[in-house]
Amino acid sequence: MSTTSKTETVPANDEDVVYFHSGSTATYRKINKNTATGNFTSIPTIDLSALTSPDHSARKALAQEIYTACTTSGFFYASNHGIPEAEQTAIFDTMKRFFLEVDLQTKMEAHAHRNAAMRGYEPMLETQLDPRTKGDVKEAYSIGDCVIEPEQDYVGQTGRSPPAHITHPQNIWPSSTPWFREGMYRYYAAVYPLAMKLVRLFALAFGLQEDTFDKDFRFPIWGLRALHYPPLPADCEANANGLGAHADFSWFTMVLQDTVAGLEVLNRDGVWIEAPPKAGTFVVNVGQYLERQTNGKFVATVHRVRNKTGERRFSIPFFLSQDPDANIEVLESCLEPGQEKPPPINVGDLYIRRLLPARKKHPTSIKYRDVPEENWSYDFLYAK
Repeated sequence: MSTTSKTETVPANDEDVVYFHSGSTATYRKINKNTATGNFTSIPTIDLSALTSPDHSARKALAQEIYTACTTSGFFYASNHGIPEAEQTAIFDTMKRFFLEVDLQTKMEAHAHRNAAMRGYEPMLETQLDPRTKGDVKEAYSIGDCVIEPEQDYVGQTGRSPPAHITHPQNIWPSSTPWFREGMYRYYAAVYPLAMKLVRLFALAFGLQEDTFDKDFRFPIWGLRALHYPPLPADCEANANGLGAHADFSWFTMVLQDTVAGLEVLNRDGVWIEAPPKAGTFVVNVGQYLERQTNGKFVATVHRVRNKTGERRFSIPFFLSQDPDANIEVLESCLEPGQEKPPPINVGDLYIRRLLPARKKHPTSIKYRDVPEENWSYDFLYAK
């Protein structure tokens, strides 16, 4: 998907463009208000019932559906995925209790600026993906991979002891809300196995053995982000968003939405396509790592959240990428005729080179701002 550099002349009418993040700085694209045009005008739904079918041909057919969706919109709804309704209800109950009942002072104990890995609580307007606004109208709480948190069982997953230099958890939690940690990890325990099954399905989509990518997902980078979007106020800024436009920095993302709409996806012709909640489904979308690995055939599509419903909205995306020491190599099947294979890129190196510039006010970014980029390391996120 082509983008236009922010450094070029921006159209005089701000309403004709959308700013978005697909890297460390904002760029923009022109908006098309003809909603009937574009390479896609709706998001497909894919039934995952055959995900664990013993019939290889059924799994292969399912993989082909995913290939078609990811090369067109980069998004699809996943139904019949196997995560019980009770688990979906439980995580939303946990999120609502945390965001609506816990006082701000308690939440701020776990502010993301207190954590080297940039995880934890983000209050309202903390992030600003659209530079024309005061900030994103949401609050969030993020956790992710950590080799020493017992819930993640690093030894069981890898057969190795945690690296000796990692002595401080990468996640941060308020001291008085142990139920919140329990709820988040209960949901992680349900969604992570599903994500790993999808990794194998993606391998099938490229005509590869189902276990081809397993070596790159032994203890992968992942993120779980609980999100609370209050209704956008009637007198809000013209360009106000719950979450500004962006493309995900992941291999792929799985989003569980509640019943309140707000997610919008930008098609290739600049038309915003709504992705309303569908009961019991995940919204799955391609991230930039997978876009890179497929040489752009799979599309990391720009999207945003605008809660114009008058109700509170809750959602929880699960972001999955490879191990930090893995390398991203363009798949042979995705090379154009005569194209030379690009050099591989290390996952951890690329991750830190996106994260630090995107969080310039964070203490970790400030700490290393005078360090040359070629010396940046994923290990920065392990510091106390």
